[in-house]
Amino acid sequence: MSAQRLTLELSGLFAVPETELIRKGLLALIEKEIRLAENEIASIRERYDVFSKETLYKAIEEKKVAGHPAWEDYIVWKNKEAHIQKLRQLAEKA
Repeated sequence: MSAQRLTLELSGLFAVPETELIRKGLLALIEKEIRLAENEIASIRERYDVFSKETLYKAIEEKKVAGHPAWEDYIVWKNKEAHIQKLRQLAEKA
């Protein structure tokens, strides 16, 4: 079944206009992606017992944690925060 036919069928089933169905679906996808990114950040926090990426950076510089893989995790954390910010901006537009 094509995406267009599925959208039309779901629109009728839920009694929601197609555009609203698509908007809600996109928002749900964005929310899911935000949760996944937040979970990755939480995992890094837990791994190094830190609250912020700045604290992790400081721990790496002071050699309180091994530089590898901490540097990679720090970069992932920064990228995930940027990703979350972009997703939230998109959600506001929806």
